[in-house]
Amino acid sequence: MMLDRAREFLRSIQGLEPGRAREALGELRERYPEAVFRLLWQREEYDGSLHYDLLIKESEHGTVSLSWCPDRALPWPLRGVHRASELLLLRVNGVDMQIPDAIAQLDFLWDEARLTDRLVTACLLQEELYESPIAFSEAELQEAVDAFRRARGLVTAQVTREWMELHSLSVRDLEELVAGEAAVARLRDRVTAGQVESYFAEHRGEFDRVRVARLVYSDQTHARRAAEQVLDGADFYAVAEREFLTGRASGDLFGDLPADELGQGEKGVVEAGDVLGPIPLGDEFAVLKVLSVETAALDDRTRQRVGRVLFDEWIAERRKSAKIEWFWGNTARTDSL
Repeated sequence: MMLDRAREFLRSIQGLEPGRAREALGELRERYPEAVFRLLWQREEYDGSLHYDLLIKESEHGTVSLSWCPDRALPWPLRGVHRASELLLLRVNGVDMQIPDAIAQLDFLWDEARLTDRLVTACLLQEELYESPIAFSEAELQEAVDAFRRARGLVTAQVTREWMELHSLSVRDLEELVAGEAAVARLRDRVTAGQVESYFAEHRGEFDRVRVARLVYSDQTHARRAAEQVLDGADFYAVAEREFLTGRASGDLFGDLPADELGQGEKGVVEAGDVLGPIPLGDEFAVLKVLSVETAALDDRTRQRVGRVLFDEWIAERRKSAKIEWFWGNTARTDSL
């Protein structure tokens, strides 16, 4: 029976670290594909011992919680079940995030998201990957590690070691980090499969590329003043020369941006000659003069952008129904989310 197998599984993983224990769960998933298995654990702070709990969801019949305690070990009721661990920061749909894990996320999650959104998103993604794991072969993992290093300029073993020391990462930590990023990328492909073409057809204009001359400011007041001067008839490039010379504006003068980041202007569309701004770009503000608009084609770059939009919408829907509990900071944070 499934419960007997599950009990034997819990006995077999005693002494294993969580990563290895999750890998061992694959055999149980293969044997009983009609059930959803989630492995939970708690590490006792005073001796480092681990307790595992297995949740088994069978269709719509409910969830079975199964645990097993070795002789002379500390049973679950004595492990502080009524108090949150001092290291516990956040729980989303039963998935815990501890403070050290949250700090590690800061460097590697999406820069454009607010911190609280990042942490909630990380838990939601972890929940999905718990229930539908994505496995990698050694060759695939090595390829992902190589791509990770290239993207961060870690071109030599020495530079990589120094970077790992700076971030307090072991080789195994690095592999787990890269595997997590690669799993999210595959999850994105799985979630958006078959939707990219139809979404692009309905929202083609949002993916146009707009070539612009731009003035970027850290201060919104200076950005607004420059925009008003140009709209009142001042030459954009004369204003740009003055703003760069005074140091108020910074960055490259020319560039291109997605149309959906620019708004739609007074005419409902962005056209060559338009002056826009101030427009928030991350933590900065930009005044833009539109030079040309390139109609979007469904190439690889656009496919990636469409995929990100669809994936963000999928995450937003999951967040609406998520049960979010914060164990740190102001408790009103939970209600606000």
